Amino acid sequence: MVKLVRYFIVVLFIINICNAGKVKTGWGFGGVPAINYNADDGFGYGVVMNFFNYKEGGYKPYYYQIKPIIFFTTGGKQDHSIFFDSPFILGKGFRINFLVKYLKENYYPYYGIGNDTEYNKEFIRTDDDGNPLDTLHGKHYYRFRTEQVRSITNLQKLVYQKMDRKIFLLLGYGFFNVRNNYCKNDGIRTKLQGDVESGIIKLYDIEGGFNSFLKLGIVWDSRDNEPSPFGGVWTEALVEVYSKSLGSYRNFNRLTFTDRRYILVFKKLVYAQRILFESLSGDVPFYMMYPLGGSFRSDEGLGGYRTIRGVYKNRYVGKKKFIGNFEVRYRFWEKQIFGQDVYTALNVFYDIGKVWAEEFEFDFSNLHSGYGAGLRIGLNENFIVYAEMGFSKEAGGQLYLDLGYLF
Repeated sequence: MVKLVRYFIVVLFIINICNAGKVKTGWGFGGVPAINYNADDGFGYGVVMNFFNYKEGGYKPYYYQIKPIIFFTTGGKQDHSIFFDSPFILGKGFRINFLVKYLKENYYPYYGIGNDTEYNKEFIRTDDDGNPLDTLHGKHYYRFRTEQVRSITNLQKLVYQKMDRKIFLLLGYGFFNVRNNYCKNDGIRTKLQGDVESGIIKLYDIEGGFNSFLKLGIVWDSRDNEPSPFGGVWTEALVEVYSKSLGSYRNFNRLTFTDRRYILVFKKLVYAQRILFESLSGDVPFYMMYPLGGSFRSDEGLGGYRTIRGVYKNRYVGKKKFIGNFEVRYRFWEKQIFGQDVYTALNVFYDIGKVWAEEFEFDFSNLHSGYGAGLRIGLNENFIVYAEMGFSKEAGGQLYLDLGYLF
């Protein structure tokens, strides 16, 4: 709790110094420090920024947004990206966004394929000097090395509008250029090496490759306020086709369906939920089972702050995925400060999910779950910073600090 309070002191300070001018016309910006620590990555440091351009005003939620992230850790991890989004820059009825991301992790999670993979904390215990106590497994037993360059561009065309109800058709292109290797584990075989030797993972997947795709989709949007809705629905159905004819080294497909709903229970109290199903088919590399398809950003799962909060990052991997996120959001304070609209909000959440290694079966037993609560500070609706604490039986408590809402 002390750590959480410290985070919010920093957040409030940054909001006050970064937003002294008007942001509803021209430029607005804000940012938060990206700071964390864990045994595999070491001490993490960097910054998450948001830049908004409202042009002469009247553009909702903004004329365009630029979101750069710079993040390093002392354990050798790098996670840098720049995201651009504009509902207006190409003219009326068009929306474009693109993401360029560089990711390097010396200790990327791998717990196996499927919904019932085991995790044993005793395998990765270390002494005070960081040496493994279990010499049969080693402290990096559940890790491998990866270096990735990702690029995704989405173009949406408005084909129907009535009041706040809109339908978009989507066309996109992207690629994942991936290089993998086994991580150093004091010469001890890792979980991934064991699965390669047993034939669960194909040997040539360890090296990685270039995976390029075309994306087609349809999006329904009736939200009343995009960054923090009080009501409405956002639903999308997408297909990504990875083909050798596009330069991809493997042929496979990704089908993703996402449904978000927002209900105003009473003034300032909102119930929000997200349901996501995803199916991969074809010759899918194991590392391409991690990402989730989407028209707005590229998330990973299952497990972590973008899927099941409180569960270890990327804890469960499979060709078929289900995620359910349910939360209640309450704005308990709103005020104008130096001409800026500022609010604070609480949210309580419960997340569930499951993967199927190969074929989907209509069986929703053995769901994995996380729960928790968070606090958000919003500035002029668009800039929203948060701290959330998620809990699960396996991982205990996990603290998250970032921008925006999960969905």
